[in-house]
Amino acid sequence: MIKRKQKIKKIFLILLLFLGSREIIFTASVFTDKKELARQALARKDYPQVVAICQQELKKNPQDYDFNFLLAQAEAFQGHWERAQEIIDQLLSLYPQNLDLLLFRSRLLGWKGDFDAARQSFEKILTFDSNNIEAHLGLMDLAWWQHQEEQALCIGQKILALNPQEARVYFRIGKIYYRQGRFDEARQYFQQAINYDPNNQDYRQYLQLTQAHFKAIYEIRYSLEIISFDDQRTPYQTHDLTLEIGLPQKKGSLLVSGQRTRRFAQDDSRAGAELFYSFSPSTYTNLSFQIGSPANLFPQSTFHIEIYQSLLRQGEVSLGFRQYNFKSQHNRIYTGSAGLYWGKLFSFLRWFYNPIANNASWALLGQTRLYYSNENYLFAGLGQGARPFELATFEDLLPQESTLFFGGINWIFAQQWHLKGQFTSRHDKGSANRFTVFFSLGYRF
Repeated sequence: MIKRKQKIKKIFLILLLFLGSREIIFTASVFTDKKELARQALARKDYPQVVAICQQELKKNPQDYDFNFLLAQAEAFQGHWERAQEIIDQLLSLYPQNLDLLLFRSRLLGWKGDFDAARQSFEKILTFDSNNIEAHLGLMDLAWWQHQEEQALCIGQKILALNPQEARVYFRIGKIYYRQGRFDEARQYFQQAINYDPNNQDYRQYLQLTQAHFKAIYEIRYSLEIISFDDQRTPYQTHDLTLEIGLPQKKGSLLVSGQRTRRFAQDDSRAGAELFYSFSPSTYTNLSFQIGSPANLFPQSTFHIEIYQSLLRQGEVSLGFRQYNFKSQHNRIYTGSAGLYWGKLFSFLRWFYNPIANNASWALLGQTRLYYSNENYLFAGLGQGARPFELATFEDLLPQESTLFFGGINWIFAQQWHLKGQFTSRHDKGSANRFTVFFSLGYRF
């Protein structure tokens, strides 16, 4: 009887152990499945879903490493950098030597714009792991974000020496060349990135962009300029029709245009051509020639040449002259510029020198552009001197002091439409104030 009771007791204990182990296995399986669900949501960029899963599971186990790290990544990718850094710092207090945490914290600092701290953090990682690809990639990104292209290229070559099949480096180098206008080289690096990571859609999209740059782009556009005055005179109007022909391989463009203006109850017209040609990624020229007829207001002929040269990938300078041949006199004006790229901004100063103007022979024009893409930007500027704006007619040649303020927009929308608008307020010393509205709309095909 006693033996029978002991046997039943053993069977009962075995059954309890079996059911308990099944519950433990089931719980662990559910826990693992939740982590996998969070990872999948992170991969498809469903960050709110990642946050929801992680917050729910962390209520059960607040110290869980995986859920905390996944939560930090989801917060960071949504731009909640302070929240993400707080989580990472808490994890680092528990795992101070964890390389994944150290790398992610370094990237967080870079995303926040604390470039110096991010660089120091990446460099610290490299002191004990000199071949760490992720740290080198982080330094390369920091240089790219600060428009230090040459430094980024140098870091990229170091990474390729460590791992010649690293697709992410080829992609980053391709983006640098694309930004610099070196589309042929950019295309080669994008293609190499695809060779090592054929399923990456970002790489393919950038490759298509570079291929588009090797196609000629045509644009026809109409522009209207209205100049009004505060002395009750009739506003001036100038109509312009331009055909722009893109040269193969993005070497530049050729513009053919015709203008008609009405001033002082007189009509005048002119026609001409303008060429922008790139000799190399760092050097290009601007040539233009126009003929006026009957040339009552416009010059009989106009010629302009200017050479532009980039400096250290961050700056640009130019030098040239403009020849205006009016019926009564011929004038040559010398011009040049110096500009600097800094982040999304490009600022430049243009100068004009007119040898015939007695006491007002110099003029300066400053402008700053805020770029949203390669072709879309807002701009504003001011000018002071004898000629702070481009000449159009003999009236503009009069040697008088002027001050002007202007601002506008240059934008490509719906991929084919090109909009440009500008408003200018100009005050001529001893004369009336003038206000200019310029509007241009083009269609690309």
